[in-house]
Amino acid sequence: MRKIRFILNNFTATFLSMLTISSLAFMQTSYALDDSGQELDSSSISPDAYQSINAFFQSMTNVSIGRYNQQLLEVNIGARSFFASNDGRYIYLGKVIDTQEKIDISEQAAQKNRVKALDKFSDKNQLTFPATVNELFSVTLFTDIDCGYCRKFHNNMAQYNALGIRVNYVMFPRAGKPSASYDKTAAVLCSSKPQESMTFAMQGRFSAPTSSVSKTCQNNLDQQMSLAAELGISATPTMLLPNGVVIQGVLGPEQLLAQLHKSMLSK
Repeated sequence: MRKIRFILNNFTATFLSMLTISSLAFMQTSYALDDSGQELDSSSISPDAYQSINAFFQSMTNVSIGRYNQQLLEVNIGARSFFASNDGRYIYLGKVIDTQEKIDISEQAAQKNRVKALDKFSDKNQLTFPATVNELFSVTLFTDIDCGYCRKFHNNMAQYNALGIRVNYVMFPRAGKPSASYDKTAAVLCSSKPQESMTFAMQGRFSAPTSSVSKTCQNNLDQQMSLAAELGISATPTMLLPNGVVIQGVLGPEQLLAQLHKSMLSK
């Protein structure tokens, strides 16, 4: 019994440590629509459900609970969404499939949260490689200067841009802070020509004294890394499409363009 209790405690601690929490909002009332389009009032959620869910998340301060439909509650923590039973006894941490609509509603919620998080994220905190023709699409790529597959993607940057795809880099040195990778990334962002420096860095040809890195550049990088943590991104390259769909790994220029057109049709 002691072993079981230890495993459960460790699971809860590990799960909670994955969530980067910084805002100061508390349990909020929200509204959803049921299958017939009727508005669902979150005030119908029982106090016991609030208490059970809040207790599980150990009174974290930016938890909001709303009614998803007549059967499920939606729990939002920052940019993460989970579903729970009406009484708050069961919280579903994995996929939740609607067997009638044949859709993963947990992924739908996650996509909306990713879009919201990116909308709030300042353009100044991203390193942009704009389309060189009429812009058709914009993607966000979480990248690491020392990642081999990230370098493979960057080698094709001119082709992506020539197809009308703007690439917004969010820097995510996986070695963390402090590290040589973090210092090099901050130096790239702080250079007078960051796009050019990024290309040199991806080719292994960039070097700059860390003394030239300002606190502003470091804060910029820290915010980018915080966004990755908020979205639960731990690998590079990880791409977010405009509709919030996640793609891990590298797609060639033509493949990415086809995927973007496909994502527009599935809206």
